[in-house]
Amino acid sequence: MAAPALLLSLPALAQAPYRATDATVKFAGRVTLIPVNGTADALSSATSLDFANLNATKAMVSVDLTTLKTGIGLRDQHAKEALGAAEHPQAVFTLNSFTGASSIAAGQTLKGQVTGTFALKGMTKPLTAPVTLTRTGDRLNVSTEFVIHPHEHGVVVRGADQTTTVTVNFSLTPGS
Repeated sequence: MAAPALLLSLPALAQAPYRATDATVKFAGRVTLIPVNGTADALSSATSLDFANLNATKAMVSVDLTTLKTGIGLRDQHAKEALGAAEHPQAVFTLNSFTGASSIAAGQTLKGQVTGTFALKGMTKPLTAPVTLTRTGDRLNVSTEFVIHPHEHGVVVRGADQTTTVTVNFSLTPGS
């Protein structure tokens, strides 16, 4: 599932490369009225950002679907097969724009919205999601929760709800 979210850099450096650390990716849905919650353990990001110009942020956030876990091995296997993880191991959010404050100061938290594309199982669709950003020194904590429609990406699971909620949290730290 995916993962959307992203953003920002050091004022003195203008656009600078940042990498994702301390990531958690969770998803929640239901199959035949049974809640199915899970995680994916590997999130990476190619991000360039500037704390003084958030609107110039460029980001691509990827989640490794082969790390998906639901707590039951056979269900994990079925979920990975339904997502086409062998052929398309990454779910990818590519940021097109950030809407919200134009800058973020150290110690500040702000809310905004990211708009971009979300690719899953080889199909790319538009995605807009709320995002909360918290800056601590040269580190930016990113948090988002959004809903995807797996069937729009060719993911078919008999008896599954039409939506899956995805929660993503990570930190962006300097470096590539």
